[in-house]
Amino acid sequence: MIGLIKKDLLVLKSNLKVYLAVIIALIFFGIQGNGQNSIFILPMIGIMMFLATFSYDEFNNCNAYVISFPNGRKNVVKSKYISSVILIILLSLISFIATLVIRKLGNNDINMEELISTALGTIFGTLLVVDLLYPLMIKFGAVNGRIIVFAFIMGIGIVGYALSKIIDVTYIINNINLSDSMMCILILLSTIMLIGISYFISSKIYQKKEF
Repeated sequence: MIGLIKKDLLVLKSNLKVYLAVIIALIFFGIQGNGQNSIFILPMIGIMMFLATFSYDEFNNCNAYVISFPNGRKNVVKSKYISSVILIILLSLISFIATLVIRKLGNNDINMEELISTALGTIFGTLLVVDLLYPLMIKFGAVNGRIIVFAFIMGIGIVGYALSKIIDVTYIINNINLSDSMMCILILLSTIMLIGISYFISSKIYQKKEF
């Protein structure tokens, strides 16, 4: 399984220039504004690029080869989720440190609680995207999965926009204290539970899939 994790992460090496461009953009936003609002950009782009590993596997007929190994089907799905968690935490940490350094160099006030809250929210939100999208990608394949993912995201955007007209979302967000210890524990438990459910669904789908 370690080999599969390395494979997925190495596929992303070709996108290093894009990550550097995002970091530069992050620096620009950090100089221009408060900076912490852009922490989510790098992890989210990283996961969107990680979806390319599904296309890579299909194009190279990797799945048919890997499932011939003992526990191959389980390890394929498990490696996708582990690689994603590693990527999200790593990119969130880079974004957090970059924002912290930028604000320090710019002699701007640093609100550590707010930065930590934003970083935790970023990790939770990005993992939520993984939980929702990966079962679709495994079920319908890279090409069809992308179409469904796009339609899904558009649907969420439309519903979110409609709800924002009905519910005072800003008031709710401003009154949620992610720095509170109980809230952090709740987010952690919710994240673990959702990843577990998503992984279970993806595993069941992959076990029955033919290559």
